[in-house]
Amino acid sequence: MLKPPPAKPEGKSTVVDFFLVMGIAMVLRVIYLIQAQANDPLFFAPQMDALYHHQWAQAIVARTEFIADAYFRAPLYPFFLALLYRIFGVNLFVVRLVQALLGAVSCGFLFLIGKRLFNRRSGLAVGLLMAVYPLFIYFDGELLIPVLLIFLVLAGFVAFYISERFDRHWYLPGFVFGLAALARPNILTFLAALFCWFLWRYRAGWWRRAVPFFLAVLLPIVPVTVRNYVKSGQLILIAWQGGTNFYIGNNEFSDGTNAIVPGTRGSWWGGYNDVKVSAERALGRSLKGAEIDRYWMAQGLKFWQQNPGRALLLTLKKIYLLFAGYEVSNNRDIYFFKRYSFLNFLIFALPFFKFPFGLVLPLALAGFYLSRNKWRSLLPVYLFITVYGFSFVPFFITARYRLPLVPFYLLAAVAGISQWWQVGAQERVRAGLIFLVSLAVFNLDIAGAGRKADRAQNHFTVALGYYENGKWEQAKREIEQALKIDSATNIVGLATTVYLAEGKSDEARRLAGRLVQLYPDEPEALGVAGNVYAQTGALDSAEMMFRRVVVLDPYGVEGWNNLGNIVLVKHRFGEAKDLYRRALSLNPVFTTALFSLGLAYYYEGQVDSAHILWQSVITLDPKYEKARQALRQLR
Repeated sequence: MLKPPPAKPEGKSTVVDFFLVMGIAMVLRVIYLIQAQANDPLFFAPQMDALYHHQWAQAIVARTEFIADAYFRAPLYPFFLALLYRIFGVNLFVVRLVQALLGAVSCGFLFLIGKRLFNRRSGLAVGLLMAVYPLFIYFDGELLIPVLLIFLVLAGFVAFYISERFDRHWYLPGFVFGLAALARPNILTFLAALFCWFLWRYRAGWWRRAVPFFLAVLLPIVPVTVRNYVKSGQLILIAWQGGTNFYIGNNEFSDGTNAIVPGTRGSWWGGYNDVKVSAERALGRSLKGAEIDRYWMAQGLKFWQQNPGRALLLTLKKIYLLFAGYEVSNNRDIYFFKRYSFLNFLIFALPFFKFPFGLVLPLALAGFYLSRNKWRSLLPVYLFITVYGFSFVPFFITARYRLPLVPFYLLAAVAGISQWWQVGAQERVRAGLIFLVSLAVFNLDIAGAGRKADRAQNHFTVALGYYENGKWEQAKREIEQALKIDSATNIVGLATTVYLAEGKSDEARRLAGRLVQLYPDEPEALGVAGNVYAQTGALDSAEMMFRRVVVLDPYGVEGWNNLGNIVLVKHRFGEAKDLYRRALSLNPVFTTALFSLGLAYYYEGQVDSAHILWQSVITLDPKYEKARQALRQLR
């Protein structure tokens, strides 16, 4: 009689499964990056939040203070990005490759969580589902927070369940979750709920577990809090963005998804500066970040006081959007930019069906029902999904905010499918009803969940990417498509730049003149006109425009830099240096102003100072060709 083969040691099979999941995830992410590098116009030209993180990381590498105040945003991801820049240089492909590795490891972590809560088969299935889930592949390739946040959240849960199993080393998950809070402070709401879990789970002995856990949570946070206090004189735990975001999600113009303060510009720095200027003008004095935040928080609360019915309906809408199948884009339209890779076939939004979230959530809800007998071990997961998810409802909803919830929805979906065959007919009927009802409700375009894309801004964003990569013909095609739809300031501004590059100065002047007529007090419109005047030789008119720009937008670096350029051409070198320094005081890694400051020193005969500044430009941006040419000439 043949003996059965010896069973594989559990530890060995776990390692094999972990690397299997991780390997498949990594292969898919590398394929995506190769396609995106070849096709995506923004791959080497990050915009909006991605550009902000990129600039902040550059400042860290250059040991230059980015903003002389408390952190506006949680700092962990920019510091992570800076570490990669320090190791690999400013190589956006390699950086994304490292992020792909983090994303692949996250899939392995989810396998471990699934194996711990259910069984090996369920863990393997959920790990593989995360590996192929298109939104994870997409965001692992973005210079945004989710890739690091999800890695830390899942690592924290792995450590948490290990600590619970052996009832020791509670400081390990605490420290990891503390790091996660430095990536997204909303994690703190989940940690507050975990305090209640400790009380419930361990009763009289709760403090022996909770104290080391929460002391470890504070370990990475306290240095940030101290730094914020030193810089601002205000007690700010991590960042001061909350009040501003609260107003964005609680005003008469809010739709629950828009991430812009009404009446401010849509560009990242333009909006940031307008938020600051508006608060300072309202209060009649210069303000620190925390004071600005309190001002906007008060405005949001005033909306609730004056329009309680409207505010309540808006909140209900945001709750629906949190569960809706449609992926609400924030920095760039996911449904538009998916076309540059194989994700084009894995993400879609039909009138009555949104894939993949529109399928995953109904499966997850049915799965939570069928696996309710395991509620004790799943309680931390329930707390995370509920508390962390709803922490965004007071603000606004986007796909990347809810993405950390998706691994746990996948876990519930897999659990539900595996339980389906083990329960009675009545349970199947109930689970099926949950699935079908939620499938119908959350895939409908209720509350504008399936809103139409802003096609003009999509074409503008693509054109800007092409322009910054030197692909003039492609940029021209896209900007002309945008102009057919809309004449927004940023679209017309880029169109004038493209026309000037083609030598069509008359067309550029016509567009700029029309823009100033439409928006006579908008800094970006005046800046466009100033650029056209400058490049067509009308220096006095250009100077007049730029002086109006810096009055209207005193925190805008482009205005000060452009005014400095005009003054430099007029050989007023000392004044030009002062203007460039003003721009650099607002954004120390604004390489255009740094290069121009070097030019001012060079024209004054201070070659050594020019050399130092141009070398700094190369350090910040190795692809800055003008600085390289200037350094070669100095040799």
